[in-house]
Amino acid sequence: MMIRNGALVPIVLAMILSATQANAGADAPPSYSETALTGDWNDYRSWLRDKGVVFTISQTSDWLGNVSGGVRTGTAYDGVFQLQGDFDMDRLSGWTGGKIHISGYAIQGEGLSKHDLNNLLTVTSVEAESGVRLGEFYIAQSLMKDSVTLKVGQILADQNFAISNTAGLFVNSTFGFPGLFAVDLPEGGPAYPFAAPGVQVILKPDDAWALQAAVFNGRPTHDASGFGISLGDGVLAIAEASYAYTPAKGDPGLPGTYKIGMWYNSETFDSLSTASNGVLLANPLASGSPRRLSGDYAIYAIADQTLWQEPGSSDNGLNGFVRVAIAPEQDRNSITWYVDMGMAYKGLLPGRDNDTAGIGFAYAKLSNSVSNLAKADIAFSGMSQPIPDYEAVIEVTYQAQVTQWLAVQPFFQYIIHPGGNAADPNDPGSAIGNAAVFGLRTAVTF
Repeated sequence: MMIRNGALVPIVLAMILSATQANAGADAPPSYSETALTGDWNDYRSWLRDKGVVFTISQTSDWLGNVSGGVRTGTAYDGVFQLQGDFDMDRLSGWTGGKIHISGYAIQGEGLSKHDLNNLLTVTSVEAESGVRLGEFYIAQSLMKDSVTLKVGQILADQNFAISNTAGLFVNSTFGFPGLFAVDLPEGGPAYPFAAPGVQVILKPDDAWALQAAVFNGRPTHDASGFGISLGDGVLAIAEASYAYTPAKGDPGLPGTYKIGMWYNSETFDSLSTASNGVLLANPLASGSPRRLSGDYAIYAIADQTLWQEPGSSDNGLNGFVRVAIAPEQDRNSITWYVDMGMAYKGLLPGRDNDTAGIGFAYAKLSNSVSNLAKADIAFSGMSQPIPDYEAVIEVTYQAQVTQWLAVQPFFQYIIHPGGNAADPNDPGSAIGNAAVFGLRTAVTF
């Protein structure tokens, strides 16, 4: 089983952030002539922004291939063209605090993970079923001087929850929406490219603290266009608290952001090891259908920490992150605990202050129920097969900000135990081999 992709937040925002930083200290917003390939559209784009309409248009393209391991060696292309519209209803119509957000995707490619690797932690965050579909479409209302925000509509959880800004550098999808979430939640949860009907509340009592919670339909919308609304599939509830430490000039310490959260899904889940009549699924006496289990939950924690700042800079330097997630119910969760960590250095090379180099590691431990079922299969069938245990990935990457609207990012990933030590379909008695993947990502803002 392969997970769906993680958040696209870092892909688009990295380029917007670079443009914003390049214009830091200026009162005027960034110039489209510098931050977008297509420029200011003869000043019409700036005019729209002044009226409260902002369009963000981007194309992310990944060319990649595994030179060894996996089910087979091969190459692939994955890409996504994203159009996003944000409408400030206060400026447009006098609706104080009102905003409308809509996004859509044109997804291209076939997918290296799906066809050549059969791994869990998808090698690129843009890999998905090809086609054109709606992403998010929601109304937002800000209250109490923007300390409270309410969203209602089709929402992506991976755009809001369990986000590490440092981890957003990496290409593998698990550094966006954590692999445990994408595997254990029904149909991968409300994550790119499948939003779900939901309600979200964000509280910001001050600049340091933030609390947010959301309730979604238990399964995301999976119709071909994304315009259908799925309801009646139980409830997915997510809550998260975060604290951001930003020392004032002369204060001790370095900036950091720390989060803790959890989710609960009220759906019913298939047992991973036990049949409806109470015997092991591998037993010839099993009923043929798994036992149904009610509800599931997970907890998680995140630390994003600046480790060192270059003298005289608040932006360049070394940052690190750690994310941990646990889903204790072994009988219904394929992944029961997960950890990722890494470091990213912005401005590592002289004269390249906007480039970022990074190394990341992720580890997903499969549940005892999955491994015990495989052992039972061996006992009853007498045929050998690999025992599922874990999947891990190491990624090394360098993101070069060529212009404010173009980033070029070579990367290397080493996939350990693809599929969690899954059987090779070409040789079921052996596990899929560890895979070495080389690739290049380009991200363009139009």
